[in-house]
Amino acid sequence: MVLHGGFALFYLESHVQSVHMWRWPFTRYISLAMVNATILWIVVKIRLNLAWTTVAEELLNFAILAVLMYGYFKIQDKDRRIKDRLFQSANWDALTNVQNYAAYDRAIGYEFYHSVGQHRNLSMIMFDIDHFKHVNDTYGHLAGDEVLKGVAKTASTTLKQIDPKIILYRTGGEEFNVLLPNYTMEQTQPIAQQIFDAVAQNEVEYNGQTLRVTLSIGVSGLTVQDRNPLDFYKRVDANLYHSKKNGRMQITTA
Repeated sequence: MVLHGGFALFYLESHVQSVHMWRWPFTRYISLAMVNATILWIVVKIRLNLAWTTVAEELLNFAILAVLMYGYFKIQDKDRRIKDRLFQSANWDALTNVQNYAAYDRAIGYEFYHSVGQHRNLSMIMFDIDHFKHVNDTYGHLAGDEVLKGVAKTASTTLKQIDPKIILYRTGGEEFNVLLPNYTMEQTQPIAQQIFDAVAQNEVEYNGQTLRVTLSIGVSGLTVQDRNPLDFYKRVDANLYHSKKNGRMQITTA
């Protein structure tokens, strides 16, 4: 029982010491491990009346095992960090910190077929920034980046206040999509309006300039005529195009 408890403590200690960024991590780790091992084997020696040479051999074996375990956990932690970075870059937009087109493409496929199969509601909001090219041409691309970040942050904050499960995706240069599973059009339209109003009221500061932008928005819900996700996307996109073609700074629903 004592041995089992000691090895469990050793395993936990190996993991904690190897993944935390403390000063001198290996020295801390091996010192603590050997102190605990020494105490453990002294208890075992007393209970089993072992020779000191046996205890010394076991402590040497333990030290070798401790070094190997430290290396094992360091490799595991490095592998986990690499996987986390790959997942982040594959699914998140580096500039705006919202999910990207690849994540959207997977989500729309899942939500579309799940909604059709379960006879659930599904709505989508698509919007882009009015006169974004003018911002880039007038103030520079760094200003455009600040506008993108500001719009994404404002829209994300607005959505989280409404429903934390709703996800914002950046699907193009200045284009964003929002998927709303289980939302009817009647429920979705006020959400689109809240995004529209929040962005219009927001100010982006850049290089001493105060920039204000507006959105053109298209909104639609899943219909029985939609045979695949692209059919659904095209209708929402057509509504966005209608908003842009008819003066921008408006919401089109259908």
